[in-house]
Amino acid sequence: MIRSMTGFGRAELERRGRTLVAEVRSVNHRFLEVSSRLPRGLQPFEDKLRSFLGERMNRGKVNLTVTWKGGSEEGGVLSVDMDLAQRYVDLLQEVRGRFAFRDPVTLGQLMNLPDVIKWSEPDLDPDEAWKFLKDVVASAVEDLVAMRESEGDALRRDLLARMQTIRTSLDAVESRAPARVKEAKERLHARITELLQGEAQLDQDRLLVEAAFQADRLDCTEEAVRLRSHVDQFESLLGEGGPVGRKLNFLTQEMNREANTIGSKANDVEIARHVIQLKEDIEILREQIQNLE
Repeated sequence: MIRSMTGFGRAELERRGRTLVAEVRSVNHRFLEVSSRLPRGLQPFEDKLRSFLGERMNRGKVNLTVTWKGGSEEGGVLSVDMDLAQRYVDLLQEVRGRFAFRDPVTLGQLMNLPDVIKWSEPDLDPDEAWKFLKDVVASAVEDLVAMRESEGDALRRDLLARMQTIRTSLDAVESRAPARVKEAKERLHARITELLQGEAQLDQDRLLVEAAFQADRLDCTEEAVRLRSHVDQFESLLGEGGPVGRKLNFLTQEMNREANTIGSKANDVEIARHVIQLKEDIEILREQIQNLE
């Protein structure tokens, strides 16, 4: 199954009276880029968490947020380092007396000094903490992946419908192309006859050479065959599933190249109309697949 790169997942997990909440969001990106925000006590696991997510997603810009339920650092202890605060007060009083400052030392000043207020994390067994974190993130990612797969399936159906439109336009080009070559030969014959105005015999061999030259210039059979092959590959990849976004992007570039060549070689109003439709559909394909993993 193919996946979109856009999605959201959320999970909560409770153990020993404490609840972790994980939320993960993703949008399209050329590569996999993971950013995370974790509670202080779980930040040492950030690198392991990135590797864990990398095993489950191939592309996308992923933002992960993990918090203790309630939005606070649940279980932590906020305290004042009284010894340090006393040293700060003594030092400030010394400075105040040395320079004859009249302003008193205030509580607000003291509380803003570094390390006076301390946050102490609860004791967490590293193995137990990692399993707690991994399990809640895994549940959130599972929720995210389900959403990405649902959106990916909707995109797949839309892309397949668009491929049918491309096939219809390509059928029309291939149907018109032989008549275009025949018309070019007839115009060439009529033009030469008009120029000669019956004053000389028309060299049939020379006419055939010129007609063959014109036919080669106007023939877009090879380009149409290659374009149809790209369409077949595109549909095949959609059926295979998995991370196919980059391959599909390459195919749309090649499809657009062939469509441009067909338009420039044909030099025909009817074919040009179908080529315009082809290019429009291919551009829509290109935009749509930017969101595929």
